[in-house]
Amino acid sequence: MRVLIPFILVGFLYVLAGDGVQFPADWPDMKFVEEGVILKDNPLYTIVPGYHMTLMNDKAWEHFKKHFKDFRMKKEVPPFPVGSKVVFVNFKGKHYKTPRIILVMLKTGKLGDVGGWKWEGFVMPEKRRIVKTPSKDCANCHYKGKKNWDGIFVPHAK
Repeated sequence: MRVLIPFILVGFLYVLAGDGVQFPADWPDMKFVEEGVILKDNPLYTIVPGYHMTLMNDKAWEHFKKHFKDFRMKKEVPPFPVGSKVVFVNFKGKHYKTPRIILVMLKTGKLGDVGGWKWEGFVMPEKRRIVKTPSKDCANCHYKGKKNWDGIFVPHAK
């Protein structure tokens, strides 16, 4: 019994810690959505200046492809399915080689106060977490309280 209790405690702590979004180690293999440059006149410049790339996992990609025209025309589309992952990689230079910050959106539930998404950001290369209160830091922009809006910005996708 003495040996079992520490394992149960570690398992319980692991479950509690697992509530956050994990670092997307698979980001280099995800589906390409768009790339671009955030310039000084953009409010995001203070967080993710310069060159970036947006990627999606297979689940998000299939949904995105199916509704691509509606996304481009900024029409209302059905919510992304649970398990969808969107990754935004901000690079140090214009050659898309060295990530500076990696931001992640992971769909975990239905639309609600934060659209069913969880968010996290990682400073590279140490993968240090930077999102303190996702429901405030991220949801303020991504989820505007619209009844059927899913919080994804992809109008510039190619």
